[in-house]
Amino acid sequence: MENITKTYKYGGVDWICETWLGPSSMGIAHGENPMKFALPLLLLQISMVSLLSMFFQFLLRPFGKFEFLTQILAGICLGPSIIGRNKQYMSTFFYTRSMYIIESFEAICFLFISYITTCQIDTHMIKRVGKLAVINGVILFLVPFTWGQLTAMLIFKRLGGGPAGISSVEFHDVALVQSTMFFQVVYGVLSSLKMLNTEPGRLALASMMVHDCLSWCFFMIKIALTRNTNLADKNQAYFLSAAQMLMIVVIVYVFRPIMEWMMKRTPEGHSLKASYLSVVYVLLFISSLWSEFVGLPYFFGAVVLGLATPKRPPFGTGLSEKMGCFIWYFLMPCFIIGIGYNIDLSPFSLGDFIRYEILFGMVRFAKLVAIALPSLYYGVPLWHAILCGFIVNIQGIYDVQIYKQNFNYRTISKKSFGAMAMSAMVNSTIFMVIVKKVYRTMSKRNPYKRRTVQHCRIEAPLRILTCFRQREAVRPVLDLVELSRPAIGSPLSVFAVNLEELNNHSLPLLIHHTQEISPFIVPSPRDQIVKAFHNYENNNPETVLIECFTSVAPRKTMHEDVCTIAFDQETDLVVLTLDGIESWERLLCRNLLQTCPCSIAVFVDRGRLPDFRFVPIKKLCITICAVFIGGPDDREMLAYATRLANHPSVKLHVFRLLDQNGVSPLLDMDERNHDVRVINMFRKDNSENNIVFREVRIEEAVELMELLRKEGDEFDVMMVGIRHEEDLLMLEGLSEWSNMKELGELGDLLISTDLQLSVSVLALHQ
Repeated sequence: MENITKTYKYGGVDWICETWLGPSSMGIAHGENPMKFALPLLLLQISMVSLLSMFFQFLLRPFGKFEFLTQILAGICLGPSIIGRNKQYMSTFFYTRSMYIIESFEAICFLFISYITTCQIDTHMIKRVGKLAVINGVILFLVPFTWGQLTAMLIFKRLGGGPAGISSVEFHDVALVQSTMFFQVVYGVLSSLKMLNTEPGRLALASMMVHDCLSWCFFMIKIALTRNTNLADKNQAYFLSAAQMLMIVVIVYVFRPIMEWMMKRTPEGHSLKASYLSVVYVLLFISSLWSEFVGLPYFFGAVVLGLATPKRPPFGTGLSEKMGCFIWYFLMPCFIIGIGYNIDLSPFSLGDFIRYEILFGMVRFAKLVAIALPSLYYGVPLWHAILCGFIVNIQGIYDVQIYKQNFNYRTISKKSFGAMAMSAMVNSTIFMVIVKKVYRTMSKRNPYKRRTVQHCRIEAPLRILTCFRQREAVRPVLDLVELSRPAIGSPLSVFAVNLEELNNHSLPLLIHHTQEISPFIVPSPRDQIVKAFHNYENNNPETVLIECFTSVAPRKTMHEDVCTIAFDQETDLVVLTLDGIESWERLLCRNLLQTCPCSIAVFVDRGRLPDFRFVPIKKLCITICAVFIGGPDDREMLAYATRLANHPSVKLHVFRLLDQNGVSPLLDMDERNHDVRVINMFRKDNSENNIVFREVRIEEAVELMELLRKEGDEFDVMMVGIRHEEDLLMLEGLSEWSNMKELGELGDLLISTDLQLSVSVLALHQ
């Protein structure tokens, strides 16, 4: 393919000349080569990078998700290190004008990424991260920086100099850039590993947030001072400093109120209108342009605007979702091309490699020590502290972007940039694998004894964890707590967990509410929930003990906090209250059923239970029906129903379903024997109580539906087991029409539109 770039010497300078043919060609049929035109070549470059990245993702899929690794590998393959060794390919695929276009798109990509990642950092969260996170953040900022500078100095003194062609000043700059870390990278990695709301994940993220605030302030002040003090005219330096301060003031006190106004005019749950999004784009471009005019890097304005952007939806994650597709699938390939074009491994010798890796290794070790030692001092478990050290050493595409910006500003050379990018790619992949394996080993929960209602002694206090996601669910949760409360004996222990979705890149939290809410402040919705539980506990001090928690976590890992509290507090039962049947609620329910270390109860409230706070107990009559077929879940359900029957307002009905021969429909003889023993003991122990026991013969599912349709609305709550033996004739066909399999065949049938019942449903799983 013909080379369209010509080089001429004139006046001792190389002049590069290229014929401008226009953005697009007329096609091969008109005798034109599309690769000589800007647009077809750009589309080819983006397509090749995307295809190569997807190819590497396909190859590495069995080992996990490594987006950063596959992106860098795609860029390296297209660069001078592999395919680019062919000079004809390089002159065609990377001719000079095409690289100008790529670098322009690359700058726009970094501009948008700097904004959308920064606008998701909630600086107010720093007030809540705790003393240890602040200490870790400060030490993470100071120790790797100091240790890196000392290591660079020792390498030049003890090893006879740095890598070939690298000056001492540049090597120290490499150490400075290598000592930085970025909250956005760690957040993305922990999110993909589903570790956001783990203890090591929370500590690492909180520490990184403090570190990021310190490092951004340091680097921006350093850049501003360096550029302003180098000016010969001091009056101009004062003018630029004033213009820079004015830019920050305008962003905070003019641009932010504009975005707050747009947020107020956007209905809750809706995304930004197209006109509002256009205004955000204009504000972003004005901020970046202002930065360029006053002598700061163009991304400085994007970072300041991102910090000033409101963090609540529709901003924060809402902006990321709006801009994400354009950035990650169009601009990001351009950025990867720019990275790959500047990574050339051919000039490296073994000595260069050793010197670079000694520096990088010592900086990484300093990061690990900087977060691990203070954590150990404050009582963090050893492996949690070490895991935090591995987490903060993970690097990603954002780190490489910072390396590239330093290369663009000639702070580091092409050789140093290649070494840093390659080291980040290899070491981050290793650290990700280590973190994943270590966490999986640590997260295995093995209770030393069975935590179920059935195996809890009747005189022993029951320990229940209730979890819910909306304030409206508090009343039915308290109703269920009231029904579970013993009249005499040991008090009921309740752990109330308010589940809140992490809807922007702020910190995942697990808050233990130990202090009373002050009556002199206006309580937030979260405080109102805590206050409701504390009021109930104060009204029943001898029979109920309540501890309140708030879990702020992503949907996919929200169950982890529930399981952690259930394991640590040795609860017998976890009650998940649902006020709807959304897809993510089903996901939460499914995850709890699979991973919880104790029994699970799923409560679907239909509003049948009265509010015990305003109605005298003696005037109430709550009718509960327990439908018993057989199996471990039904035995657990019956054990809990027996507990509820001890409440003075509860009248319990038990329907034991038998086949046409009057025997258990189960085929497993061991399960049959267990059921008979439990039923006999239940009838013996409750012969004098206010309990109605009926045996109902059912042959097919149609008869079961008729029974439930006829008598279902006579009860306030119906209790069922979730799992049953497969191929039961009386349940045949029900699973095929199931809308919520997490409740089991019977539970799903009770809430289905086929029966049109209004009874609340409590489904249990042992």
